[in-house]
Amino acid sequence: MKLNQHILLTLTLTVLLNSTNLLWGQTSASQPVTSSGNEFMVPKKEVNGKLIGQEDVLIQEVVVTDSGRRYRRLDVGVSGTLEGWALKENLPMPQFVSAPEFVFIQGGNVGPLFHGTLRYEASKGTGMTIIYPESGTVWNKKLFITVHGSSGSFFEGTMKPWNKLFDPSQPLGDISKYERLMLDKGYAIAKTRRNASSKGDYSVTLDDGEILEGWNLNTHTGLILGFTGLAENLLKNRLGESPLRTYLYGHSAGAMIGRLVNYVPGLNEDDATGTKYIDGFLHDDSGGGRYLPILEENGRDILFTKQQERQRFVKTIEITHQLYIRRRNTNRSRNVPRWVSPVYLMNKRMNAKILREKGLGDKSRMYEVRGISHMGGEYLEDGRDGDVTILDLSRIMDSLIDVLDNWVEQDIAPPPTKSDWLELGDVDGDGVNENEAIALPEVACPLGLYYPYPPSLGESGVGWTGFATFDGQSFEPLDGRGVFVDMNLNRYLDHRESVDQAWHRLGLLKPAEKFSRSKYQACVEAAVDKLKQEKLITERVAARYVQQASEVEFPGQ
Repeated sequence: MKLNQHILLTLTLTVLLNSTNLLWGQTSASQPVTSSGNEFMVPKKEVNGKLIGQEDVLIQEVVVTDSGRRYRRLDVGVSGTLEGWALKENLPMPQFVSAPEFVFIQGGNVGPLFHGTLRYEASKGTGMTIIYPESGTVWNKKLFITVHGSSGSFFEGTMKPWNKLFDPSQPLGDISKYERLMLDKGYAIAKTRRNASSKGDYSVTLDDGEILEGWNLNTHTGLILGFTGLAENLLKNRLGESPLRTYLYGHSAGAMIGRLVNYVPGLNEDDATGTKYIDGFLHDDSGGGRYLPILEENGRDILFTKQQERQRFVKTIEITHQLYIRRRNTNRSRNVPRWVSPVYLMNKRMNAKILREKGLGDKSRMYEVRGISHMGGEYLEDGRDGDVTILDLSRIMDSLIDVLDNWVEQDIAPPPTKSDWLELGDVDGDGVNENEAIALPEVACPLGLYYPYPPSLGESGVGWTGFATFDGQSFEPLDGRGVFVDMNLNRYLDHRESVDQAWHRLGLLKPAEKFSRSKYQACVEAAVDKLKQEKLITERVAARYVQQASEVEFPGQ
């Protein structure tokens, strides 16, 4: 089965959360009921004499029962208009944007800007799925908005109309492992859906009447903030009160949107009430490492230069996937600012460094994770599909959801930023990195090596990982580009090490020691204890790791 087919299939399967002791049982659902939700729309805004905003809201709802827990699922289709900016030049991603001073400038697109409006449609998939607990799990009176990356096109067939998402045989089958964790902890979730592929679904009408075809909403903050207000209004109606806190989780382009909401002056504040739309951010491997917290005016950076501006910055946790090093195509980016790196990993690290230098280190954390590329396996039941093998990032998310909430609610400081870049990890400046990147037990106590570009995916596999075992017999493998995977870092293709040889090279065994089950278990327990003390994994994830250490099969044995 091809990977993209597998993903579509797994979106309709109930995913067992292997990282915890939580088991999702058989689910059942009531018959869908459809109604209008126009009364819950957020107020429109007048722009150049036109009313801009949500125009039509449709709701399809069901009651879902799972293992004694009762949830309400609302598939919400939204149609309306947005105001923003476009460029007429040939763009690799035809984005209609709300913050051109970040999106276009940092992308190297410096052509003249054209203001206009875009009308999005529920019939082409724009909307969200809201799920909240009714019984069996008490609502914690908080909401998580989740925002996906650069994908989804009705034109290409990767988006369905708003009312074609629900599968009665698997009523929670399109929810990721991360969203399942949020539900398990008592959150309501609003899973947003937008057209964000390079094949745009919508036309833009410029202020002079010219129409541009084929545009998307990859990084338009207005759409997501409008969805946020709509979700809060619906929850107030259904549960009797508005969420006390609203958090945003975004992956890739979803994290780019989250950064913009936090960086653009005044964007995260309700003009009428002065309150924040989003109370905390959980960014997951921001696309290209952008957007960086720099806004230049006449060659001078003016962003977060005053204490009053820094006070509006909302607490943020960033997760950086270390193996997603991808380099941007510089042939199309000659106008990119000098401070934007073509290497994605460097931008992610620079974002953390710049925030710290601007006095926002007490409100931001970056956690770099070894052994993982862009995808976190959140839609793969055990992180595997053919030669694709991905570390289960939900094992970290389980804790970081709690860490963010405790930081916002109780001001309990999270662990310090962790990175293998000395400028971030060496907080004391003594040249010894006391806060290296996160190594989950699979990486800290390796039985093989995770690497990007699994062979079956070819050049397109940069965001995925494969796994090569230390079997002591085979040659080192070739990745999907035909490049050999240098498992022992000696720079030439040779036989793979055994686990015993690899552990000696890595210093996990003393010269006279031999690899054994007891050595492996001791290593895993030490790695787990460290992560647990740092609040990077929960007790239930720690217990799962210890159990697996006693059961795992060793390569070559």
